[in-house]
Amino acid sequence: MMILVTGASASGKSAFAEKRLVDMGEKKRIYAACMIAWDEECRERIRRHRAMRKGKKFETRECPVDLENLKIPEKSAVLLECMSNLAANELYREDMDAGVDISVRSPGAGERILRGLYKIRSQAEDLVVVTNEVFCGMDFYDRETEEYKRLLGKLNQELFSMADEAWEVVFGIPVCLKGEKTAAGGREEKEEQRIDCGEDRREQKAACGRKDRGVHMRLIVGGAHQGKKETALKILDREHKAGAETMADGGRDSFDAAFKGELVLNFHEYIRRFSFLKPEEARDKMHLFLEQLKKENPGATVVSDEIGCGIVPVAKEDRLWRDLLGEALQDLAKESDEVYRVICGCVQTLKGEIK
Repeated sequence: MMILVTGASASGKSAFAEKRLVDMGEKKRIYAACMIAWDEECRERIRRHRAMRKGKKFETRECPVDLENLKIPEKSAVLLECMSNLAANELYREDMDAGVDISVRSPGAGERILRGLYKIRSQAEDLVVVTNEVFCGMDFYDRETEEYKRLLGKLNQELFSMADEAWEVVFGIPVCLKGEKTAAGGREEKEEQRIDCGEDRREQKAACGRKDRGVHMRLIVGGAHQGKKETALKILDREHKAGAETMADGGRDSFDAAFKGELVLNFHEYIRRFSFLKPEEARDKMHLFLEQLKKENPGATVVSDEIGCGIVPVAKEDRLWRDLLGEALQDLAKESDEVYRVICGCVQTLKGEIK
């Protein structure tokens, strides 16, 4: 079995990938680690991932380059994380093709990675590969970065072709792209899938209990200018709620306004305010904000941009903002009774259903 897991930065894809592999049963578990610890920021990210894997019986093996040299026991289960790091490491490595134009280096990097993948696929009983969605950024990049995007895009397409299942994780909610759509007796799911989140049925029952009490949190996400606000207002209008009169806007309003507004717009801008603090302090203060929001405004409709689908930002505070927002939206998606993603005005239901 081979599974591909993709998603934006801080979308929850690593936790989902680990759970998928663990759920495959008791066998030797290998974590193929592709990140190079260039600096303290990278080391902190590695520490967080190690903490996530603690107690799950993973044996970590470093493979930042030369994947085909990785020794894998037969019948083992392998989690490879992450293809975006492996692609960058192979493309920009200094011990091979030095001085050669980036467009010439790229095919060789892709071939080395695919040879390694085919070898692992033939040896391991199960393989889960995590990759990144980095293709929706608005910036214009230099030739080397564009070549990196091209390489990763080609690899992702090949991975999708190889995989038995493919999933996109959207703020903790797994969306099936290939494979298990025909589970449960072969019945096809709706094209706009409703995917169970977290503890699945138990969470849905808890959500139903909140609805019975008239408490109904809702999350609406999507890219900029996709129709998120308009979607929120239509839903609130159908519920006869004065959303336009009780709005809070993260781009201009205080935190207190978010605790009172029926409609909380530009939630990503609220989270941005924490990104200028040190990471630990930023996370502590953000979590306090989230807990207060859920406690004082449990019926809010929260609207936020997605900002994690692009190349890693240059500015440190932007990288922190991207991670913080992903973590915050995972939290709210778990809390919410309904989660929608809006693309070109089209509403995709990720959790719950539009009334």
